Amino acid sequence: MKDVPHYSLYGKSSAAEAPHYLYIARLEESLPKHNWEIHPHRHDQMHQLLIVEEGKVFLQVADWSAEEQGPCILSVPAREVHGFRHNPDVRGYIITISEPFLMGAFAETERQAFPFLFMQPLLMRSNEQSVANQNLFSLVRQLVAEYEQPQSGQTCLLGAYLKIVFVLLGRAAGHVQTPEQQFDAKITIYEQFLKLLEDNYTKHWSINRYAERLGMTESRLNRLCQRYTGQNALQIMHGRLVTEAKRKLMYANLSVNEVAYELGFKDPAYFSRFFNKSCGEPPSQFKTRMRTQEAS
Repeated sequence: MKDVPHYSLYGKSSAAEAPHYLYIARLEESLPKHNWEIHPHRHDQMHQLLIVEEGKVFLQVADWSAEEQGPCILSVPAREVHGFRHNPDVRGYIITISEPFLMGAFAETERQAFPFLFMQPLLMRSNEQSVANQNLFSLVRQLVAEYEQPQSGQTCLLGAYLKIVFVLLGRAAGHVQTPEQQFDAKITIYEQFLKLLEDNYTKHWSINRYAERLGMTESRLNRLCQRYTGQNALQIMHGRLVTEAKRKLMYANLSVNEVAYELGFKDPAYFSRFFNKSCGEPPSQFKTRMRTQEAS
């Protein structure tokens, strides 16, 4: 049965002894063997940065797609389905980072200032005249140089470079909370909720059950989710189901009924109503529309 491929890494490391938590490949060297195209896939424990310095690339992330001209940077969180189709003249890097290493580079209070940076795809279109953007791409090149020519303290430097890169990406996207906007709630609790949700969303747990597992009341969990996303816990749970439904409808060789059952719905008709209410179209229509776009 066809489903979304789960990859860890692709290509071959250019470093003699590449660290296990980071992988960097030059696009112009790693892509020809793939005929300049990386088909839609996902990384369960890896966050990726696509750095395009020159050339065109067609990006596909979940059900969004666009053709972009370098310089640009795409940030893809772990578990997000994505694919790339590059022009042969493309220049740049694909950077794959272990999610635990990336999250560990930021203290809890620092992650609190970036509530969306590690959870949502982010595209930065670069203005070549911007000093800030020039500094960002210069920093990426320093990161690559440290990766390819390791010396003592490499882990510290790589972590520091990545941290600055993500902070600058967050600033460019307006994702950084100002000191006045930062929340007093602990982001680790919210992250624990997301982990629980990832493990159990197809079981359709009640929000009260999630709250009990986290040692809090349902109302407190909802307040926490509202602070970081503007949505309550039930909306976040429904959003996770819709995201997975879209992935399976787009990439898996499954009927609508089979998708419903795989997502824990006992009644496919109820699943169709749920999807239609969330997306504005029935799942069968969404599947046909996306397949038609892919073929065109």
